[in-house]
Amino acid sequence: MSKKSTQNVLDDYMKSGSFRSNSWLFFGVVVLFVLIFLLFKNDILEKNVSMEVLKSSIEVFNISSQWVVKTEIDDDDFKGIILVPEINFQVRNNGESDLKHVFFLGVFRFLDTGKIIGEGFKMTFSDSLKPGSESTLIKLTSQLGYRASSAEAFEENQGDWRSSFVEVFIKSKNSQLAFFKSYYISRKIKGTNLNVVI
Repeated sequence: MSKKSTQNVLDDYMKSGSFRSNSWLFFGVVVLFVLIFLLFKNDILEKNVSMEVLKSSIEVFNISSQWVVKTEIDDDDFKGIILVPEINFQVRNNGESDLKHVFFLGVFRFLDTGKIIGEGFKMTFSDSLKPGSESTLIKLTSQLGYRASSAEAFEENQGDWRSSFVEVFIKSKNSQLAFFKSYYISRKIKGTNLNVVI
């Protein structure tokens, strides 16, 4: 075989190999594009969840509430604690689809005036809550509350204690924030046997 013929065969082989290599590269890019599109479609382009569906999917149970010591203060002008309201609950998914990235907002208010005490929030279900499944305990704690020298001081100053409640709002990744339910806050103080009676 002549040198020229050998070169032609090598040229043909390299061209053919180059074509095969480019074909696999093109195929890989197409597969990668499809995978990215499917992920994007599932996470970003999925249809908005209607608030009616979200509300009907969420069953709240094992509800409890109390006041907890948020902060201990040791300043020159004041030494004591700040007590804040808190609500705890679990969620059961009664819907037909997974619950994922559900945001809970608790707005704590005084019962007599409706004035806001404070707010607490929680983003839940980074791992999907499957239909029929139950969540771990969800805790919403106000950032603000009462200031007193001690938890026991509340028993001595019952006249200053005002009943309160919390408005719970919910939002999923693709829905608007909307009111869900209201719950009364008990006057129990965590860590004590006190249950302040007005």
